[in-house]
Amino acid sequence: MTMPPPSERAEQRDVPYAFRYRLPEEFVTVEDPVTVEGWGDALAELMPWADVLERAQSAEKMRHSLPMFLERDDTLVDIAMCLGAERVRSEDKLSYGLLVVSVRPSGHGERLLAAEGIYRAKERLFFAGEPEVEELDFALGKGARGRQDMLLATKLPSGPGVMSASLRTVELRTPERPPAGVDDSATQKIPMAVLQLIIPAPRDYCAYVTIATPSVYLLDSYSERLAHIGRTFVFDTQTAVMEANGYRTAQATVRAPHGGGA
Repeated sequence: MTMPPPSERAEQRDVPYAFRYRLPEEFVTVEDPVTVEGWGDALAELMPWADVLERAQSAEKMRHSLPMFLERDDTLVDIAMCLGAERVRSEDKLSYGLLVVSVRPSGHGERLLAAEGIYRAKERLFFAGEPEVEELDFALGKGARGRQDMLLATKLPSGPGVMSASLRTVELRTPERPPAGVDDSATQKIPMAVLQLIIPAPRDYCAYVTIATPSVYLLDSYSERLAHIGRTFVFDTQTAVMEANGYRTAQATVRAPHGGGA
């Protein structure tokens, strides 16, 4: 592949983003997600019973799993996680979720058209080749693409959006060195529910809120959490008062080529 001369390359531009939102109280923010220590601080709050080694091993796994939930053009804004137990049919079940807020440049100027374009793109990704689209069914949640996917157009206080839910089987490679005699190429396969809410800003970028959880039996509960975050989303720059009331705020710029699409 050859690169075009500099004069033919797309110019770069700054895309400012500014929005605020509220996370459910059970989520603990990872203030420094690029370091094991940053994850360890959050896990110390979520796992007070665990020893230092156990938290360090968990932190390393979390840090390595993060790129699975980000696209190449995403700019990470916020990351948080929750860990605990929830009641499911009179039984306590493990509840673990990883939440990622990111932004992606877009050349849109009309939010409804941008949301419609995102919806159609996801529809082709999820349901290509499906003769009949069915809503997500846990009995079918084996990890293959198809009828375990759900796609919804949403109307939020901040504007139109697209919400999706998908069940997959993902492979997690153990980051630490395996014991002697153990195949270091072995991977752990686990079911994973990935929920995502995409909200076009007034122009130039979209906000992405993604929740990934292996607790697939709590999909309804995590869908409600995602919807809660979406209802608190506001695009503006007046952040001081909202920060005092417990809102998370994001305000910066992201680099994007001129003419980039949604």
